[in-house]
Amino acid sequence: MPSFYAFFRELFQTFLVDFLKLAEPDYIPHLILEQIRYPVLDLTGWTDDERAALGAVADIPATDGTSVTILIHTEPAPLDPIATARLLARPFFHLEAAYSQPVLLTTVYLHGGRPGINLESAAIRRVFEMELVRILYTTFGLSESRAEHYLERPEPLAWALAALMRPTQRSRAEHRKACLERILGAGLPARETRLLVTCVEEWMELRAEDRAEHLTLAARDRNPAEVFP
Repeated sequence: MPSFYAFFRELFQTFLVDFLKLAEPDYIPHLILEQIRYPVLDLTGWTDDERAALGAVADIPATDGTSVTILIHTEPAPLDPIATARLLARPFFHLEAAYSQPVLLTTVYLHGGRPGINLESAAIRRVFEMELVRILYTTFGLSESRAEHYLERPEPLAWALAALMRPTQRSRAEHRKACLERILGAGLPARETRLLVTCVEEWMELRAEDRAEHLTLAARDRNPAEVFP
């Protein structure tokens, strides 16, 4: 099993178009999605921890002849403002300097934070406690988002992320089953299916009672979810 950061980097890079439709839909008409590039970054001088935590990075041409750098960072939970600024400053400045183009930055929180898509800002350059540079970025808080909305969407990535959200119409075990059934029934390539199923299986938190109900459902219905006990 890849590390937390490595897994979500691969997941969001693989389903980048899906992610943009979910988190940055206003940009979609302006981007040439058929020409997405995944640059090889020179991370000389970065620490091992900084390299490991780097999110999914892509370069996308725009319809006006320019390009945009996409950076999707993932954290288990929100950090305090100082830690957030420190975390985002290095990749933001590195990418902006390397490609001399705007950086569209999104931070995904598995737990906590405001639910859904929100615009945030962070001061990433100060002198004598005075702000010199403040950046805008999007946050995507998963845990308190409404799960059913995302499970009903057409994007496969949404079905996996829905498992990390709060169901209101099913128990958590029933919701887990519904997410897996949607993924396994979509006829996606094996690698894409594996990533989505792993997202559900590894990162959806189940309490003891949820696990017991899941086993009962699997035994009763012989549903596809029992392949992943």
